Amino acid sequence: MKESRLVLIILLITFVIYSVFYLSTRDVEIAYNQAMPWQSYVNDQGKTVVFDLTMDESTLAESMRLFGTEVEASLFEDKDQKKTLEIFFSNTKVGGISAKVIINLALNDQQFNYLSDNIKETEVMPSGNKKTIFNQAGESSMFGLTISALTFIPSANLSADTLLGLFKKPARVELVEPGVEYWYYPSKGLRIIVDAERKEILEFYNL
Repeated sequence: MKESRLVLIILLITFVIYSVFYLSTRDVEIAYNQAMPWQSYVNDQGKTVVFDLTMDESTLAESMRLFGTEVEASLFEDKDQKKTLEIFFSNTKVGGISAKVIINLALNDQQFNYLSDNIKETEVMPSGNKKTIFNQAGESSMFGLTISALTFIPSANLSADTLLGLFKKPARVELVEPGVEYWYYPSKGLRIIVDAERKEILEFYNL
Protein backbone atom coordinates (compact mmCIF):
# COMPACT_ATOMS: atom_id res chain seq x y z
CA MET A 1 0.00 0.00 0.00
CA LYS A 2 2.80 2.37 0.92
CA GLU A 3 4.62 1.55 -2.35
CA SER A 4 1.49 2.31 -4.41
CA ARG A 5 1.08 5.63 -2.62
CA LEU A 6 4.76 6.48 -3.24
CA VAL A 7 4.44 5.72 -6.95
CA LEU A 8 1.29 7.86 -7.11
CA ILE A 9 3.07 10.78 -5.43
CA ILE A 10 6.03 10.51 -7.81
CA LEU A 11 3.71 10.48 -10.84
CA LEU A 12 1.81 13.48 -9.47
CA ILE A 13 5.02 15.45 -8.90
CA THR A 14 6.24 14.57 -12.41
CA PHE A 15 2.95 15.73 -13.90
CA VAL A 16 3.06 19.03 -11.99
CA ILE A 17 6.66 19.72 -13.08
CA TYR A 18 5.84 18.94 -16.71
CA SER A 19 2.72 21.14 -16.59
CA VAL A 20 4.64 24.10 -15.15
CA PHE A 21 7.38 23.69 -17.78
CA TYR A 22 4.85 23.47 -20.62
CA LEU A 23 2.81 26.46 -19.48
CA SER A 24 5.92 28.58 -18.99
CA THR A 25 7.41 27.80 -22.40
CA ARG A 26 4.50 27.30 -24.80
CA ASP A 27 4.40 31.00 -25.72
CA VAL A 28 8.17 31.45 -25.96
CA GLU A 29 9.23 32.36 -29.48
CA ILE A 30 11.90 30.08 -30.89
CA ALA A 31 15.05 32.03 -31.67
CA TYR A 32 15.86 32.54 -35.35
CA ASN A 33 18.47 30.00 -36.41
CA GLN A 34 21.65 31.83 -37.37
CA ALA A 35 23.46 28.64 -38.37
CA MET A 36 22.24 27.99 -41.90
CA PRO A 37 24.51 27.24 -44.87
CA TRP A 38 23.47 30.32 -46.87
CA GLN A 39 24.45 32.54 -43.93
CA SER A 40 28.17 31.79 -44.22
CA TYR A 41 30.55 34.74 -44.52
CA VAL A 42 34.20 35.71 -44.52
CA ASN A 43 35.16 37.54 -41.31
CA ASP A 44 37.54 40.47 -40.84
CA GLN A 45 40.47 38.05 -40.53
CA GLY A 46 39.67 36.55 -43.93
CA LYS A 47 38.39 33.27 -42.46
CA THR A 48 35.20 31.56 -43.57
CA VAL A 49 32.50 31.14 -40.91
CA VAL A 50 29.66 28.66 -41.40
CA PHE A 51 27.33 27.12 -38.79
CA ASP A 52 29.19 29.34 -36.29
CA LEU A 53 32.37 27.37 -37.04
CA THR A 54 35.46 29.30 -38.20
CA MET A 55 37.81 27.61 -40.62
CA ASP A 56 41.38 27.21 -39.28
CA GLU A 57 40.14 28.18 -35.82
CA SER A 58 37.24 26.01 -34.60
CA THR A 59 38.00 22.45 -33.53
CA LEU A 60 36.55 19.01 -34.18
CA ALA A 61 35.13 19.00 -30.64
CA GLU A 62 33.14 22.16 -31.41
CA SER A 63 31.74 20.65 -34.60
CA MET A 64 30.66 17.49 -32.77
CA ARG A 65 28.54 19.59 -30.42
CA LEU A 66 26.69 20.75 -33.52
CA PHE A 67 26.62 17.67 -35.77
CA GLY A 68 26.70 14.85 -33.22
CA THR A 69 29.19 12.28 -32.00
CA GLU A 70 28.56 9.49 -34.52
CA VAL A 71 31.56 10.00 -36.79
CA GLU A 72 34.00 8.11 -38.97
CA ALA A 73 37.57 9.38 -39.02
CA SER A 74 39.80 8.46 -41.98
CA LEU A 75 43.15 9.58 -43.34
CA PHE A 76 43.38 9.53 -47.12
CA GLU A 77 46.72 9.60 -48.93
CA ASP A 78 46.94 9.91 -52.72
CA LYS A 79 49.69 8.73 -55.06
CA ASP A 80 51.54 12.02 -54.55
CA GLN A 81 51.49 11.37 -50.77
CA LYS A 82 49.13 14.27 -50.17
CA LYS A 83 47.34 13.54 -46.89
CA THR A 84 43.77 14.53 -45.99
CA LEU A 85 42.24 13.81 -42.60
CA GLU A 86 38.46 13.61 -42.91
CA ILE A 87 35.70 13.33 -40.33
CA PHE A 88 32.45 11.99 -41.76
CA PHE A 89 29.06 12.68 -40.16
CA SER A 90 26.81 10.27 -42.05
CA ASN A 91 23.50 11.60 -40.77
CA THR A 92 22.98 14.96 -39.14
CA LYS A 93 20.43 17.75 -39.14
CA VAL A 94 21.11 21.49 -39.02
CA GLY A 95 18.30 24.02 -38.96
CA GLY A 96 15.86 21.32 -39.98
CA ILE A 97 17.99 20.27 -42.97
CA SER A 98 19.11 16.64 -43.06
CA ALA A 99 22.56 16.21 -44.55
CA LYS A 100 25.88 14.46 -44.59
CA VAL A 101 28.85 16.53 -43.40
CA ILE A 102 32.54 16.02 -44.08
CA ILE A 103 35.10 17.99 -42.10
CA ASN A 104 38.75 18.27 -43.09
CA LEU A 105 41.16 18.68 -40.19
CA ALA A 106 44.51 20.47 -40.28
CA LEU A 107 47.31 18.00 -39.60
CA ASN A 108 50.97 18.81 -38.92
CA ASP A 109 53.90 16.37 -38.96
CA GLN A 110 53.88 15.81 -35.20
CA GLN A 111 50.20 14.94 -35.19
CA PHE A 112 50.64 12.69 -38.22
CA ASN A 113 53.45 10.81 -36.49
CA TYR A 114 51.25 10.25 -33.44
CA LEU A 115 48.44 8.92 -35.61
CA SER A 116 50.90 6.64 -37.39
CA ASP A 117 51.51 4.91 -34.06
CA ASN A 118 47.78 4.36 -33.53
CA ILE A 119 46.62 2.76 -36.79
CA LYS A 120 43.78 0.27 -36.65
CA GLU A 121 43.50 -0.62 -40.33
CA THR A 122 44.82 0.49 -43.72
CA GLU A 123 43.43 -0.35 -47.15
CA VAL A 124 44.22 0.62 -50.74
CA MET A 125 41.12 1.83 -52.56
CA PRO A 126 40.30 1.16 -56.26
CA SER A 127 41.51 4.68 -57.08
CA GLY A 128 44.92 3.80 -55.72
CA ASN A 129 44.53 6.12 -52.74
CA LYS A 130 45.29 4.74 -49.30
CA LYS A 131 42.67 4.92 -46.53
CA THR A 132 43.67 4.58 -42.89
CA ILE A 133 41.45 4.36 -39.81
CA PHE A 134 42.71 4.64 -36.25
CA ASN A 135 42.25 3.12 -32.83
CA GLN A 136 40.53 4.91 -29.96
CA ALA A 137 43.71 6.68 -28.84
CA GLY A 138 44.26 8.03 -32.34
CA GLU A 139 40.68 9.23 -32.69
CA SER A 140 40.75 10.86 -29.24
CA SER A 141 43.80 12.90 -30.26
CA MET A 142 41.78 14.57 -33.03
CA PHE A 143 39.30 16.45 -30.83
CA GLY A 144 41.53 19.53 -30.57
CA LEU A 145 42.51 19.66 -34.25
CA THR A 146 41.23 22.67 -36.19
CA ILE A 147 38.83 22.53 -39.13
CA SER A 148 40.37 23.50 -42.47
CA ALA A 149 37.28 22.91 -44.64
CA LEU A 150 33.67 21.75 -44.35
CA THR A 151 31.56 19.94 -46.95
CA PHE A 152 27.77 19.93 -46.61
CA ILE A 153 25.69 17.49 -48.69
CA PRO A 154 21.92 17.98 -48.27
CA SER A 155 19.84 14.80 -48.31
CA ALA A 156 17.31 16.42 -50.63
CA ASN A 157 18.19 17.46 -54.16
CA LEU A 158 18.21 21.24 -54.57
CA SER A 159 17.21 22.71 -57.90
CA ALA A 160 19.11 25.58 -59.46
CA ASP A 161 16.18 27.88 -58.70
CA THR A 162 16.21 26.83 -55.04
CA LEU A 163 19.95 27.47 -54.82
CA LEU A 164 19.55 30.90 -56.40
CA GLY A 165 16.75 31.72 -53.98
CA LEU A 166 18.86 30.76 -50.97
CA PHE A 167 22.37 31.80 -52.00
CA LYS A 168 21.61 34.39 -54.71
CA LYS A 169 23.54 34.71 -57.94
CA PRO A 170 27.10 33.34 -57.79
CA ALA A 171 30.06 35.61 -58.51
CA ARG A 172 31.36 33.10 -61.05
CA VAL A 173 30.16 29.90 -62.72
CA GLU A 174 32.56 27.34 -64.11
CA LEU A 175 31.37 24.56 -66.42
CA VAL A 176 33.41 21.50 -65.46
CA GLU A 177 31.71 19.00 -67.74
CA PRO A 178 28.25 18.61 -69.27
CA GLY A 179 25.72 18.76 -66.45
CA VAL A 180 28.26 19.76 -63.78
CA GLU A 181 28.95 23.37 -62.76
CA TYR A 182 30.93 25.05 -59.98
CA TRP A 183 29.24 28.09 -58.47
CA TYR A 184 31.62 30.38 -56.59
CA TYR A 185 30.68 32.73 -53.73
CA PRO A 186 33.91 34.42 -52.53
CA SER A 187 32.12 36.56 -49.93
CA LYS A 188 30.71 33.38 -48.39
CA GLY A 189 33.87 31.28 -48.65
CA LEU A 190 31.77 28.82 -50.63
CA ARG A 191 31.80 26.71 -53.77
CA ILE A 192 28.68 24.78 -54.76
CA ILE A 193 29.00 21.77 -57.05
CA VAL A 194 25.78 21.72 -59.06
CA ASP A 195 25.31 18.31 -60.66
CA ALA A 196 22.29 17.46 -62.80
CA GLU A 197 22.63 13.76 -61.96
CA ARG A 198 23.74 13.84 -58.31
CA LYS A 199 23.11 15.74 -55.10
CA GLU A 200 24.50 19.23 -54.76
CA ILE A 201 27.66 19.64 -52.69
CA LEU A 202 28.48 22.76 -50.66
CA GLU A 203 32.18 23.29 -49.92
CA PHE A 204 33.23 25.91 -47.36
CA TYR A 205 36.90 26.86 -47.01
CA ASN A 206 39.25 29.81 -46.58
CA LEU A 207 40.01 31.47 -49.90
